[in-house]
Amino acid sequence: MSTSPVDFAIASSTGLVAFALVLSGAMKLGRSASTLAAMAALRVPAVLRRRPLAAALPVWELLLAAGFLFASGVVRAVTAWLAVGTLFVFTLFLAGVLSRHEEVDCGCFGPLSASDRVTGWSILRNSILTALALTVAVGAAGHGSLFSTLAVADLAFVLGVALSWAAVAILLLLLALWKARGGQRSRHQKPGIGGSENEVVPGSIDMMTGGASIGDPIPDVEVVSDTGIPVGLRRLGRGAPVLLLFLSAECSSCVKTAARVPQWQEQLAPARIRVLTSSRPDVVRHRFPDAAPYARYASKAAMRALGVQGGPAAVVLGGLQQPVVASPVAYGLEEIEALVRGVLEAGK
Repeated sequence: MSTSPVDFAIASSTGLVAFALVLSGAMKLGRSASTLAAMAALRVPAVLRRRPLAAALPVWELLLAAGFLFASGVVRAVTAWLAVGTLFVFTLFLAGVLSRHEEVDCGCFGPLSASDRVTGWSILRNSILTALALTVAVGAAGHGSLFSTLAVADLAFVLGVALSWAAVAILLLLLALWKARGGQRSRHQKPGIGGSENEVVPGSIDMMTGGASIGDPIPDVEVVSDTGIPVGLRRLGRGAPVLLLFLSAECSSCVKTAARVPQWQEQLAPARIRVLTSSRPDVVRHRFPDAAPYARYASKAAMRALGVQGGPAAVVLGGLQQPVVASPVAYGLEEIEALVRGVLEAGK
């Protein structure tokens, strides 16, 4: 069968987009809580941040991938147009993060991108995938499925398509290794940081910076429960004052702090403790078993709103009668213990 450069472009683009969709969908399956956390961090509208939608998203991506691989003609073209729309919407949310100068984990490929900050590369990657999907959308209507095309094509065509896929795979692997090494260097070079980019040296920060101050209304931001339900900061205490404890699985000194949570909760009752984190639920359960029952996820927006610069850190929010920020941010185990003692004394 004679083939043209257009056939080659469609076949190569089909395989690359299908691979990205399979990887993205497979990595999100069964992780709706993590997906909801990523949606909250990307500021997806609250009406869309629902567990059924988070559970359906990876299925949608896998269905699109199946359409790319197995459908032919108009069905394949329609699938590609749907993928173009999906990728375009994703790219808009990523662009919003960059425009707000926020540090947000992408979550685009589930746990594979748990520490993948949204950068210009994220926009470029999605733009390339969108262009590839658009190539299929425009040209696939008169073509058979990918597998039927490869089955009747000559060996040179098949090898060329396979080499194009391999070249992209190698490029992505090299890029991932480069980013990983760059991330390690940046963590070692940051001043005032101990152990990870999320860990703040106690005593290095004297006040909240760029966030709410004592007496300000509780910020109107949300976190995500372990069941994937968005919860506003104002509702975390269910009417009672709440001690927000910010922890990260990457923070070495957070382990001792997390172990104290059950004891603090017993002392502070009826006030509540809520652990806020951007780490994945499964990682939190493994790293902080004592604190996991108190954990809420997608904490980046809350950290920005309250001026929290790292962990371990804590801040007190007032209850229903005084829904305000009730304390400065305390950093490190000693300062947090002092904050707990202050809350206990105030309640006497």
